[in-house]
Amino acid sequence: MTKPSIHKKITIHEIARISGLSTATIDRVLNQRPGVRESTRLRVEAAIAQSQQAQQQELATQRIAFIIEAGSSFAQTVREAMEQLKAYYPHISFSFDSVPGYQFDPASFCPLIAARSAEADAIILVSRDHVQVNSEVRKAIANGVPVIALVTDLPSASAYVGVDEVSAGANAALFIGRMARSEAKKLLFVASATYRCQEEREMGFRRVIRSDFPGLEIEETFISNDESDKTYALMTKFLAKNPGTVGIYNSAGGNRGIARAIKEAQLAQDIVFVGHDLTEHTQKLLEQGDMDVVFSYDMKRVVKQAIDIASQPPENISSSRIILPLITYTRYSWFGDINPL
Repeated sequence: MTKPSIHKKITIHEIARISGLSTATIDRVLNQRPGVRESTRLRVEAAIAQSQQAQQQELATQRIAFIIEAGSSFAQTVREAMEQLKAYYPHISFSFDSVPGYQFDPASFCPLIAARSAEADAIILVSRDHVQVNSEVRKAIANGVPVIALVTDLPSASAYVGVDEVSAGANAALFIGRMARSEAKKLLFVASATYRCQEEREMGFRRVIRSDFPGLEIEETFISNDESDKTYALMTKFLAKNPGTVGIYNSAGGNRGIARAIKEAQLAQDIVFVGHDLTEHTQKLLEQGDMDVVFSYDMKRVVKQAIDIASQPPENISSSRIILPLITYTRYSWFGDINPL
């Protein structure tokens, strides 16, 4: 059953129902026409106030569910942004579910979406582009629960809030292509799962390497699991088997694991390491020289935009796409609060 919208204008008919007056009388009062008794005007004002109070009570029950299927560090960053923003939305009740990407199982993840759609007025979702996930998202939307894709798009979502990921991948190729000093040609692209954002980053990365740096070759595509320890073990093996690698572009999580493997192999001066998402960990890696470039966005701004969309009437959300600026960080960047709210 479709959920009713909690957003509605106060109509003349609603005021008439509450006040017991005719719509014609209500019209005279609202338009300040002559011949209206003071007692009648007060009845109309009281009816308007009663209707507004009822709507505020309805708004106080609005519920938005965050469901994040991603690496633990990224999920924590989203949760921190949500917690910081709660004070700006006293009329909204938030819930937060986090599922590590490496534990993804459609049989358990899709029922979570279904459960939250039965409870919430809207869902803000981070998930890989999976056929069963898209099917569950379509069911939620059909039942009147808009689903806003956060950071990584989904074809079935009501709206998307994030950056231009193809551009992000293209910029990663530009930095690595210009910064790589060795005559060797090997580059490594790191992904984790079928997140649309990572697929779009790879598209932009390969396009620029192919067009602007034909002497470089992406000989390997490395699949991580977004978690630092596991990524470290896999990266250590990769570097031992692939000497001469001059650039690594990590479109996924697990940056600390990659940086640790590069450092232990004593290759920090030979490999240009570019990744995503500014966190306390990646900031430290930049400052220590263990990463060269990090692409990110103002997470509070991204989350706030998603909440603002989710709190709109469902009919106003269809096909909304909010593209925010991509921010480039190096060790010399200012790491303060970009967009204090």
